[in-house]
Amino acid sequence: MNAETLELPIRDTRIAELSVKQVLPTPAWFLAARGDELPRGAPLARAVNGVPVVLYRDSTGRVAALEDRCPHKNVALSLGRVRGDTLQCWYHGWRFNRIGVVVDVPCHSPTEKIPACAVRAFPAVERDEWIWVTLGADGAPAEPPSYPRDDAYGWFELQNVIHAPVDLILENGLDCSHTGFAHEGLFRSAPRDDIRARIEETATGVRVETLDEHSAGAKDVRSVLGRRQQIRHVDEVILPHTLRVDYWIGDHAHVVTILVATPEDEFRTRVYTRMGVRYGWLTPLVTRYVRWVTQKVVAQDIAILNSQGERIRRYGRREFRNVTADLPAAWMQRAFRGFLDGRYPSGPLRTREITYKL
Repeated sequence: MNAETLELPIRDTRIAELSVKQVLPTPAWFLAARGDELPRGAPLARAVNGVPVVLYRDSTGRVAALEDRCPHKNVALSLGRVRGDTLQCWYHGWRFNRIGVVVDVPCHSPTEKIPACAVRAFPAVERDEWIWVTLGADGAPAEPPSYPRDDAYGWFELQNVIHAPVDLILENGLDCSHTGFAHEGLFRSAPRDDIRARIEETATGVRVETLDEHSAGAKDVRSVLGRRQQIRHVDEVILPHTLRVDYWIGDHAHVVTILVATPEDEFRTRVYTRMGVRYGWLTPLVTRYVRWVTQKVVAQDIAILNSQGERIRRYGRREFRNVTADLPAAWMQRAFRGFLDGRYPSGPLRTREITYKL
């Protein structure tokens, strides 16, 4: 290969094309980071729906999101430094503004213009202490969702990477029947009572209300929160990646969970969990206890989901057998597939009540 073949004039650099395959073929806002993970002055690398993204704050503190690839030599921009309102590549010092345009090439020739190239920029919004990014597909909502933290509650947050796809993580959240085994002694025990569950399709996903559950005789977190109290429990999947769980125990205790699953690749998902606890004047103490229990429960779920994902990858397919207790998860899977195909809801929204042992 001669020197002439290697010559690539800087003026001929093209705009970087986004060619990475997205995991969920649907327009949406994806949770990319907690606000406190992104201080000023340092970029943060994330994979969002299969796309490498770098986040940084400009001089005013606003979040910018760019594709994490310098168009000059394809080095990750997240290795670089923040300079005022711009992000500077570590390799040759090229600087890009928040809309991705190159604004400085330090080693340019005296007679040379800055090349007309850019990095793909993505809309980014910081809301309720979470940073959301949309990858620009037509049809995404104008604003990301809002999950504010009520001052009457004690709050804590968890973040985990799970080697399983988004839908299996959402399904796990709807699946009450695994809790007496996977979380025995922490949250429920072996099934003993016949309970009813009302499954509803909604305009945004699936809602399941578990009826007839109570804490009498329970030897787990439920009895601590309210001994011999009636429990109201609602799980709701908000497509394509969010689960909300509410537990009301008696008339004094409420625990709310917001779980947002951001796919990094087909079998790797970053999961953000925000939990709030209300328990009157004991809220601070009870919040610490619920956090302790939740960390143990989540670790057990992660081990199960990692195993489930690994088996599916190894066998190359899914083979599920459903019984009545699995119907909430089956309805969620049907809604999830329909949403990804752009055909949910495709008809009248349905409701069904089931009975199983819990």
